[in-house]
Amino acid sequence: MAHADYHCCAICDCKLDYAGFDATTKERICEDCLLKLQEMNLPIVTVWQLVEWIKNEEAETLKAKLKELGFRFCLYGNDVDDAVRERGINLD
Repeated sequence: MAHADYHCCAICDCKLDYAGFDATTKERICEDCLLKLQEMNLPIVTVWQLVEWIKNEEAETLKAKLKELGFRFCLYGNDVDDAVRERGINLD
């Protein structure tokens, strides 16, 4: 989803709110994804916690949970997508 003028969710890459030229890429988690994380018993509420989980979760479990969460890569570079790629996971 190309959304250069919008802040986007760190997990599903949905547009969060309009930001114009000051848009950030995957620096927040949307409410829907936060609820899904809770339902999956994953104690993640910040992007930092998300990246740490991505770096440390067993690869097959990580891939399955990312799919269940509806994870989407962003067109723009960011720490979350980099962490997923570093684990060798490609969901596209």
